[in-house]
Amino acid sequence: MGTPIISRKPEFIHKQCNYCRAQLEFQSPKSNNTHQIPVQCYSCQKISNFDLNVDITNGKNSSNNSTGSKKSSRRQFGTAQEPLETELYDILGVSPTASNSEIKKQYYKLALQFHPDKNKSPDAEQQFKKISDAYQILSNPELRQKYNEFGGAEPEGGFVNPEDFFRQQFGGDRFVDIIGEISIGRDMKEVLQNAAAEEMNGDLSEEGKIRNRPNNDEERDEIRRQRVDKLVSNLIQKLSVYVDSTDEKKAEQFKNMIELEAEDLKAESYGVELLHAIGFTYSLKAKQYLGGEQIFGLPRFGHILREKGHVFSETISTLRSAIDLQNSFKELQKAEQEGLEGDEKNKLEEATATKGLTALWKGSKLEVEGVLREVCDRVLSDPKVTKLVLRKRAEALKIIGSVYENVKNDSNVYDTN
Repeated sequence: MGTPIISRKPEFIHKQCNYCRAQLEFQSPKSNNTHQIPVQCYSCQKISNFDLNVDITNGKNSSNNSTGSKKSSRRQFGTAQEPLETELYDILGVSPTASNSEIKKQYYKLALQFHPDKNKSPDAEQQFKKISDAYQILSNPELRQKYNEFGGAEPEGGFVNPEDFFRQQFGGDRFVDIIGEISIGRDMKEVLQNAAAEEMNGDLSEEGKIRNRPNNDEERDEIRRQRVDKLVSNLIQKLSVYVDSTDEKKAEQFKNMIELEAEDLKAESYGVELLHAIGFTYSLKAKQYLGGEQIFGLPRFGHILREKGHVFSETISTLRSAIDLQNSFKELQKAEQEGLEGDEKNKLEEATATKGLTALWKGSKLEVEGVLREVCDRVLSDPKVTKLVLRKRAEALKIIGSVYENVKNDSNVYDTN
């Protein structure tokens, strides 16, 4: 055994910038009582707060952990400015004092960056799940407060699955009875479930992924059929308020009821945008039916042409949005390979996240309108009722469509162009 090498107390701490994720190295503070210290990043110039929690008893600095998320042995609870632990903030790459909008923006950026469909790295699926779990807590004011104070907060009953989570992003629970479940949430849930099954079975090969994949065509057709059946039933029940009424002012009363509903619905995430899309579809289908009752059905033919033109335009717009997003991902991947850091990389990531959200919305809108066209066709061609009832349904549908289309946004929160 040779002569032992004399060691010395560590002078430097290694961390990761909360914003640009650059690796940082800085001197340990002289004070042993320091819990949090602001550090300016050499790359993006932004300041991150790190919990250093120096462990004097063991003669080591616990902050060498790159997440900076260890619980402090000295504090019983944290505050909004100094959380007990910062792991979830570190996962999203935001400061503990970040605003809700900053957290949401960063989530979209990271979710798009690590989505398994776009990112083929081995740990992308696990990272995607961590990002989603962290966002579910930090985006909820009550859960965020509990996490800041006590650490390790978790929603009651566990984390929300992606199907529920993405429903909240586009319309929330209030729109489910009108548009059903948007498929993007189900698709993401399948990705995570398959990934978990592959990991449990120890089969991460491409063959394993194909084997675990469900029969998408048959399954999707059945899910859509059930969705349309349910929405048809819901819409018929809603229209019956007008159809079954014998009051002379039934049109005015029905319109007032729908206006109250629309004012409530527009407060949901993407509420105004969804109401406009639903309203356009309802109005067009109602006008098609009512126009068909006129001589030679020429007005109906005009509305059919308008529908075909709208579908074509929306499809092209969605495809362009998807291609634009794909190109942005390529630019981002190229920039990462070239070692781009700092503000330029942040701008590129933010632009990609914005395009990703736009693509998600356009795809969801195209899906919703397609489903509702089928729903309206079935409601207005129901062989079980008389033509008089069908006409009244069309009149009521036209009223709903007009009200929805004319809903005004109180504030331009979302940019969906």
